[in-house]
Amino acid sequence: MTETPSELSGSAKPPVVLFVYDEENILNGIKRLLRSKRNAWNMEFATSGAAALEFLSKTHADVVVSDMRMPQMDGAELLSKVQARYPDTVRIVLSGYAEREAILRTIGPSHRYLAKPCREEVLVGAIESSLRLRAVLASDQIKRSVAGLTHLPTLPKIYGVILNELQSEFASADSLSEKVEQDVAISAQILKLTNSAYFGMPRKVATVKQAIQFLGFDNVRAVVLLAGVFEQFKSISPEMSSIAEVLSHRSLAIGILAQAIARSEKLPAKDVDDAFSAGLLMHVGTLLLIANASDGFKTVVAELEKNGRSIEAIERETVGASHAELGAYLLNLWGFSDLIVEAVAYHHLPSASVAYKNDVLTCVHAAQYLLRGEDGTKAEAVRRREPLDSVYLEKLGIAERVPAWVGICEALMAGWAHD
Repeated sequence: MTETPSELSGSAKPPVVLFVYDEENILNGIKRLLRSKRNAWNMEFATSGAAALEFLSKTHADVVVSDMRMPQMDGAELLSKVQARYPDTVRIVLSGYAEREAILRTIGPSHRYLAKPCREEVLVGAIESSLRLRAVLASDQIKRSVAGLTHLPTLPKIYGVILNELQSEFASADSLSEKVEQDVAISAQILKLTNSAYFGMPRKVATVKQAIQFLGFDNVRAVVLLAGVFEQFKSISPEMSSIAEVLSHRSLAIGILAQAIARSEKLPAKDVDDAFSAGLLMHVGTLLLIANASDGFKTVVAELEKNGRSIEAIERETVGASHAELGAYLLNLWGFSDLIVEAVAYHHLPSASVAYKNDVLTCVHAAQYLLRGEDGTKAEAVRRREPLDSVYLEKLGIAERVPAWVGICEALMAGWAHD
């Protein structure tokens, strides 16, 4: 059953979508491009950031789509203000301004970054996918599950510092490492992760600056977040702490393989980085269950070994929500991009997402499937229970790429075994 636009937005009314461009001819072009949606969405248009904020002060918008380069107030500044004043509004950048610094400045305030020229199906898909994702994450079932958790990890203080630094035009490995080194525990975790055998470094990374230079700016915040969350869960029982440690290594392996698959598909650099981040963070929801519902987690593991049902079905039955949904909820709360949140939410079954091509989701889904058994689990039994989503891959016309991904996985695993 296909959701209507009002169901996608979680509202009884058609979603309000506000487009912001300083050129009338571009706005007219968007009107023509999206004429097929004129009865499904309430589309509004503003020619400046100030005009957009004036509109939003009087009318709620479900989505704001903004250009990046505008006089007086550019897209990053506008969306930062929208984020602060109207946090529930979906924020999308649609711009031909593709310089790295410009994109980095939108990491915090935007949910998606789309490059011009943008086809109708890509823009429509991005908007509807964001609306649907929010409707899923706002479900009563997930809210009840989150409310029942006694210990939700908070963002480590250093995370906000790093995010601010990443958005600075003067950011460098030196300035970023100075910020990270203020937190000794996080610094130690970053070095530990970077020196893991999964990265296969020819020599040991000795400083935070070297780790940052190796990881790249975009990936640092994901590593810092995982390290910070893991640090907060150190007080759990030795048994659960050991499981969390294994999970942390598995997540790192998935992130590295997802990144390698993304590179092999010649995806844009930002998608390659997001594939790593999504893979690394995809089991944050499982960490939540381990820390807050260890008995329920043990029940889930026991049930998995008894029957052929999916882990998500058993988790929903046992604790009210799946690890994927809990992780996506938390990452959305913390301001990660929709590509990453969506990849975490649907990493087991991407075809359950809206019909929109999310390359980051594809890479993470393939990586977590191919690495089953790498941690000593019964790989074939798990793969039969939760197979590769062939319907999704065939719909995108990329099913024939799977053998190449298998080869990439085998090469990485051989390197890890050698190390």
